[in-house]
Amino acid sequence: MPRYSIDALNPSGTRAWRLQDDHTWRKARFAEPLGAGDLTTSDPAEAQRWLAGRLQKDWRGRLSWEAAPGRGPFAPGEIGLHAIAHREGTARLPDREALRRVLAQAQPQERRVLCLDTDGNFRLRDPEAEPVAGDPALAAHGDSLSGTAHLGPEAAADVRYVDETYRKFLGAWYQHLRSGRVSLYAGEAPWDLDTDTLMERIREWRGASQGA
Repeated sequence: MPRYSIDALNPSGTRAWRLQDDHTWRKARFAEPLGAGDLTTSDPAEAQRWLAGRLQKDWRGRLSWEAAPGRGPFAPGEIGLHAIAHREGTARLPDREALRRVLAQAQPQERRVLCLDTDGNFRLRDPEAEPVAGDPALAAHGDSLSGTAHLGPEAAADVRYVDETYRKFLGAWYQHLRSGRVSLYAGEAPWDLDTDTLMERIREWRGASQGA
């Protein structure tokens, strides 16, 4: 289970801040390692609460946070709020067979989003009931799916489909580990790596030892 910091990034991506234990904000590099005094939580719901807010600057340039229930973390033209996952040691390798089982148990007539949580488990979500954008509990998510080609026993029996889906989620998982970003889109990663290479890199990955 990672620990989350709450990072803020200006619209141009040139300035970043991190939330402190005393609820002030310090200047930081976006998604940098944890430092003394950084507020952290292991509870994705607590991290999500901070994302449902708005940051404002006073005349001295100091940031203050106010609750904004129902507001997404990424409002155009405003300072964005991001949960960053920090890990120590190794990370789990997501299981291809678990992916196949999740697909096999799905109802093809329903619309679902395939997700990979921050513990490395595959799950399906109803996108209407549980939106995936910016969710700290998720490492990655795919597209909204329906139909027998994507969900259900027929999809799970399609070896090519399962293999390609697994490769894309491995790429997103590796990107999540490297960057700390959550709820990444499991499309094509910024590098073109095959499944075996991704598996090897994930097994070799080590999170930095961090003290907050």
